[in-house]
Amino acid sequence: MAIRLAFILLILSLTCQAQTSSDSKKQKASITIKHSDKLKQDESVGDNIKLLIGNVELIHENTIMYCDSAYVFGDSSYVEAYNNIHIIQNDSIHLYGDYLNYIGSIGMAKVRDNVKIEKQDITILTEFLDFDRVNNFGYYFNGGEVLSGDNNLISDLGYYYPDLSEVHFKDSVVVTNPKYTIFSDTLKYHTVTEVASILGPTFIISDDNIIYSEDGYYDTMHDKAKLKQKSYIQGTEQLLKGDTIYYDRNNGLGEAFNNFELHDTTNHIIIKGNYGYYNELTEYALATDSAQLLQIYQRDTMFMHADTLQAIPLPEENSKMMKAYYNVKFFRKDMQGRCDSMIYDFRDSTNTFYNTPILWAQNNQMTAQTIKLYTKNQTMDKAELINSAFIVSPEDSLLFNQIKGRNMTGYIRDNELYKIDVDGNGQTIYYPKDKNLVIGVNRAESSNLTISLNNRQISGIKMRIDPNGNLNPPYILPTEDVRLQGFIWLESIRPKSKLDIFKKVDLPELKELTKVYDDYKFGDDEEEGQ
Repeated sequence: MAIRLAFILLILSLTCQAQTSSDSKKQKASITIKHSDKLKQDESVGDNIKLLIGNVELIHENTIMYCDSAYVFGDSSYVEAYNNIHIIQNDSIHLYGDYLNYIGSIGMAKVRDNVKIEKQDITILTEFLDFDRVNNFGYYFNGGEVLSGDNNLISDLGYYYPDLSEVHFKDSVVVTNPKYTIFSDTLKYHTVTEVASILGPTFIISDDNIIYSEDGYYDTMHDKAKLKQKSYIQGTEQLLKGDTIYYDRNNGLGEAFNNFELHDTTNHIIIKGNYGYYNELTEYALATDSAQLLQIYQRDTMFMHADTLQAIPLPEENSKMMKAYYNVKFFRKDMQGRCDSMIYDFRDSTNTFYNTPILWAQNNQMTAQTIKLYTKNQTMDKAELINSAFIVSPEDSLLFNQIKGRNMTGYIRDNELYKIDVDGNGQTIYYPKDKNLVIGVNRAESSNLTISLNNRQISGIKMRIDPNGNLNPPYILPTEDVRLQGFIWLESIRPKSKLDIFKKVDLPELKELTKVYDDYKFGDDEEEGQ
């Protein structure tokens, strides 16, 4: 039984050895000499070495090799070839050079000096190229150049995969195109689609803009891109950012998702949102989903939130407008506000607030059906309150200075109101002081008023037409006598920080303010009686 088992094991061992020998022979298929003008094989050449001279043609499996001369080492399937090297792999890949070191046992061709590899859709130029014909890929490691369509690509290190139609570039990658130049750390390029996959820090520089990304792709054939990490597009006046950016160069379109930002460096504004759209040709922009506008002044920045923000170009006047609409709220240190919609006109640097607007400037609360805020040299200059204008300033927690009229203009200096002109149906209630003590309550009426302010306090009133007024001791008049019709104190809904502009709260006060405008308007008859 033991003898029989040993015999079976011996048969199995011999079978395995025979299979291994067969596989080895398959892997080391001999190199066939197809042609040579002259063959030399003697002691002067070397043992078992053939020297081929003139129009040499060699075949190894599916690879054909041409050269001027070659040494063929018979036992090792090893070849050294010189001058006019031409290798044809699978009838599709052509490899050229001046020197070849070919190791047939592993299918490795090492080509040196004036190296060129060609396929239908690509040309690679280098001085050092190793080509693994078994796994069908080649790589250069001392600088190379790739020609594909309109693109010229160079790098220190490159891998070419013909089956995938891909070249992988590493270190000092430069892609030159008639429209732009790409500088990258790591890049993957598809030779058929001409799409460059961005795998590391990459700049795409053109006459129109600079694109930066660390992940994504650029379709060089159609000039379209998807940028996914730390990406931005820097134009001459605008900077576009986003977690994900889709860019169409031909149409000038940029679309960004999550953390969208558009910086207008000329007009000192920034538009933000979780979705944004920008056309660099027309300069139209849109932001939604947590949309925010940052308007940068010399001393401060205004933070504004709305459901939707738009930048609308005015090409005939070489200018533009900014529109914010629905649930507008804004904050800056010296001024805050709310309204339903807002338009900023770059032509005259005017912010116009519509539909129950409220502005708070220091201690002053300003309301009207429409409010216009003018700026000069990036500083506030004046505010116009149009229709049902009302300004309230608290004297303390119970007493409120009030100014009311059809229209008002408030003049601003050093970010503070210093004068207010009231045009039509002017009414005031204010509390004069002596040594910071309230000495009375003054109620005055006149069609037109001019009110002077000093240190945020009323310092004087000029009544121009049909003046009427009285001074009463403080704290003795009933509430209805120290509140002008339409008085509403709205401090509870005032944004106290730039984060407050995103707070969603129920605002019954705004409904009350709307009712005031509906119920209390200056009628035509009243205007005609002035």
